[in-house]
Amino acid sequence: MMLSYVYIPVLQKELDVFKTTIWNNHRGRKQKHKELPDGIPEHIYNFPQHYGATRCGISFSDEDLEEVAQLSNVLEDTDDYLTAEFREQCERMFPDVQDILPNEASQAFIFLKQNFDA
Repeated sequence: MMLSYVYIPVLQKELDVFKTTIWNNHRGRKQKHKELPDGIPEHIYNFPQHYGATRCGISFSDEDLEEVAQLSNVLEDTDDYLTAEFREQCERMFPDVQDILPNEASQAFIFLKQNFDA
């Protein structure tokens, strides 16, 4: 559980950076026998008309999403992978786990392991 507390936020942050800075902004090449457009995915998504496509997405306001969440009770349960007691104990030592850098994660885990009250 200590590994989860330290590494899941670090991994998620790194995946988000990869998605926004690299993957969605790389240039895709034209491939034989593929009907997909070549170009930068972010640009293709935002300007489909430049690639012979049409925008098919539906926009939702925050109020729409909140209404659906209340009607479906989707927010009642937590998707937290740690027990509240365990998370509280970890947060006493590392309250801002999102600020741990990838190169600091192993030291954070070792510190947590050595100072955790079992």
